[in-house]
Amino acid sequence: MSWVQRFVRRRAAARPDAREMLTRANSLLRRRPENASPVTSRRLREIVTARGYHVRVEPDASLTGLWDGYPFRLRLAGEGQHNLSVLGTWGRTVPDELRGAVAQAVNDWNRDKIWPTVFTVTDPTGTTVRTEVHADVGAGATDRQLVELVEAGLTAGVQFFQALGGSMPAAEEP
Repeated sequence: MSWVQRFVRRRAAARPDAREMLTRANSLLRRRPENASPVTSRRLREIVTARGYHVRVEPDASLTGLWDGYPFRLRLAGEGQHNLSVLGTWGRTVPDELRGAVAQAVNDWNRDKIWPTVFTVTDPTGTTVRTEVHADVGAGATDRQLVELVEAGLTAGVQFFQALGGSMPAAEEP
């Protein structure tokens, strides 16, 4: 008999609803924790769509969608696809005259926050900002862990994009 069961029995002996209390305590003790299962692209898609999110499955099996107007990509990356990546893109090009200010905002965020990792990307169309939450899921994950990782990546990414957008001049319409 565990110490929890002994404690509950002693407390229950002094109460008129002791049998009900013992039954509840024993059922809680019998519950097994959710086991970690391998993370696959299909399982990730099922988790995300079960939350009511609408995503598109890309040819590389990654999932793309918009969260609060910001494009995100959820994928399994790395050797053996053991890393879950929740990658967000700001969706705006940083004007040349604001690159220094954006770099400072990125550095400040990365210094003060655990996640997401924020970085700039420059390509022929210009510079934009991305966020990423990256987690090793090679040993598997429970459904709850996957939900928490995805939600952390999405909500923290959106939080950064909203903060950045609020400190920038309004986007020019083409």
